[in-house]
Amino acid sequence: MPRPHAPLWLAGLALWAIAALAAPAAGLVLAAAESGTPVMLPALLAIAADSLVLAAGLTALALALAYPLARAVTAPWLLLFVMIAPLARAIGALALGLSPGTGAVALARLAGDVPLAALLLRARLRTRPRSWLDAAADLGAGPWRRFVAVEWPHLRPAYLLAAVCLALLAMGDATIAAVAGGGKRYTLGLALREAVLLDAHPRRAAAIAAIFAAVALPCAWALARGLRAAGQSREGREPPAARAGLAILGLCAAPIAALVVPAVTWPWGQGDALLRAQLPATLATAGASAVLAAALGCLTGLAAPARWSPALLLPLALPPAVYGAAWLVAARQLGWGPGDALTFVTLLPGQVAIAHAGAVAAFAGAGRLADAARDLGAGPVARARWLWWPLAWPVGAALALVAFAHAVGDAGAAAFTSGPGGSTLAVGLEILGRGGDLGAVPRWALGLGLVPLLAAALAALLRRR
Repeated sequence: MPRPHAPLWLAGLALWAIAALAAPAAGLVLAAAESGTPVMLPALLAIAADSLVLAAGLTALALALAYPLARAVTAPWLLLFVMIAPLARAIGALALGLSPGTGAVALARLAGDVPLAALLLRARLRTRPRSWLDAAADLGAGPWRRFVAVEWPHLRPAYLLAAVCLALLAMGDATIAAVAGGGKRYTLGLALREAVLLDAHPRRAAAIAAIFAAVALPCAWALARGLRAAGQSREGREPPAARAGLAILGLCAAPIAALVVPAVTWPWGQGDALLRAQLPATLATAGASAVLAAALGCLTGLAAPARWSPALLLPLALPPAVYGAAWLVAARQLGWGPGDALTFVTLLPGQVAIAHAGAVAAFAGAGRLADAARDLGAGPVARARWLWWPLAWPVGAALALVAFAHAVGDAGAAAFTSGPGGSTLAVGLEILGRGGDLGAVPRWALGLGLVPLLAAALAALLRRR
């Protein structure tokens, strides 16, 4: 695998850290220092405690359901359900007839959290010593005993990582809480949104962002370590199917399936025209950032030293609301207003993190090929032409599709940067959903939910070609 000179990579990493991480953090800290409004710590701690209780309950339930799903469903399908926009899941939960509140929030969150936890568990399952399970079975150990004695000790790091990731996402969520919660559930993500957009309270926003950053830093390190371990797997095999996992998959699909009938039967109205007007700019912004993110992700996945992966994965560990709030406050310090350009800048680091994670997993075994080509006398140009480009372009195209699906459905970070009235499709859809436009909302929410399916179909076609 190619390894450019360390100073060049160090300069690139420093530039990335400044542009993607340090700039929004510095802007938020500077605005907080200039603000004289007190944080009111007891009220903030009360919100954090209530948010933590909800997040802990949902995380525990998601982890309990994740193992059967990880054994029954392959990684591409799990990724497909993970990529469905939280906004679409929130609207789908209400379309099932649930009243806004804890039940609707729980269903919308579990529909995405369970596949995410299962995806992390499945990556770890592939690294388990299968020979140990076979030996335990030969000695007469049943399924439960094999899980407790062999799989549980091996899966504990994946369970811990999944628990931290799900708790971060649940506490930092603002989209599902605002739409499916109906004002009856309050999270730190909603408190962050109100601190920036309604109260103009940068000191409170900085305090909330600091809470998330303190947890996200070790989470990013654990994600990088898990990717390396999954990529180095040699013995693992696909886990056997489990019928319970298919039932859990049906539960995850229920919110999107509930949107089909109202999307087809309810009449078209003014809301459809408003959302259709926002579609070109949304597709352009998401497409441009996805292409750039896929290129950067493939480059770093192929050649960047492994010890730098945590810095690249950190935007993936932070909830979108944290990143959007930090960038909006920093942009205001620079006299830069919300709009498509700020949305592009805010979306890019998260998309690069997604592309880097996918590239690390896809190119895990490419180093041996590069070493063999070098031993046979192939120079850098020949290796780039005959090895790296054939490997990188289909992976890069698939990663661009994944990043595109993520950006189109984002209403967390874009809620801060898209501008008044919502200049992106997802933010405009959230505003219409809270305003009660029942005709347009399920139709466009279903469209957001189907974007990952279309992206997966195109990625599968590229893979076959």
